[in-house]
Amino acid sequence: MSLVDPYFGNNWNFACEKEKKGFLGLGLSRAFSHFLPLTLDDRINVTCKILYLSFLIDDQLEKMSFPQMLSYRERVMKVALGEASPDRRICHEWMLHDTIMAMRSMDEVLANDVAQGFCQLLQAQTARERTSITTLGSYLESRESDVGRPFYSALIRFSARLHLTTAELDKTAPLASIAFRHVSVMNDIYSWEREWKVYQANPTDGARPFSAIYIFANETGLPYTACKRLMYSYCRELELAFKQSSDEIRHNSLASLTHELEMYIKGLEYFMCGIELWSQWTPRYRQ
Repeated sequence: MSLVDPYFGNNWNFACEKEKKGFLGLGLSRAFSHFLPLTLDDRINVTCKILYLSFLIDDQLEKMSFPQMLSYRERVMKVALGEASPDRRICHEWMLHDTIMAMRSMDEVLANDVAQGFCQLLQAQTARERTSITTLGSYLESRESDVGRPFYSALIRFSARLHLTTAELDKTAPLASIAFRHVSVMNDIYSWEREWKVYQANPTDGARPFSAIYIFANETGLPYTACKRLMYSYCRELELAFKQSSDEIRHNSLASLTHELEMYIKGLEYFMCGIELWSQWTPRYRQ
């Protein structure tokens, strides 16, 4: 992971030196060890790179109008899926292409899942429907995709080389739903001040608040601080639901509980914990 920061520092086209220092100071290498602690040694570099790219591309979207986002999205998706060759003059294109190709050389099946999940994340982040969601329930359902459930689920499996069957993925779908609702809301709690500040400074379509805090406050009339406290309690209830669901899966599986399935369940749990831990200390949310 020590090589990933210099890789992006030397190759990503940051707007200025201050922006570069700010991004490299977010502690993503340290965050990686929180998010995906089951990652195998030979997969650390590429998994960490795709994680960095997901953050950097999301930051680019914040600066764009809706038409710009659509154009950007379509091009990035084609490069990610191997449907278009990257323009080597554009850093995000060749870096994304090279990273996914390196992942495919290690594990084509799971790497393709990551690429597909990355595209689903990008589609959700740029969906016009985001602006029409006004209730917390609809928001939470939408955020399961927006926060990257397909992407991060695939990344957990790729990083630890977990080849689950379709039946196992179906069995754990409710558990993954709980995990990524927790991740999305916990992220909203800690990122709210930054998100609101970014939108106030530059009110583009890409920076428009899409947050449980914002939706819940508009729906109830409660202040943002109160909504943050209520959403924090909701996360604690989700943790209890996650434990109950995972215990049920283990009990019902009995002899059919494979090592891969057990590791995937642990991977989801680690990811939930890791997001909260990183969100508490990262400068990204403490500026």
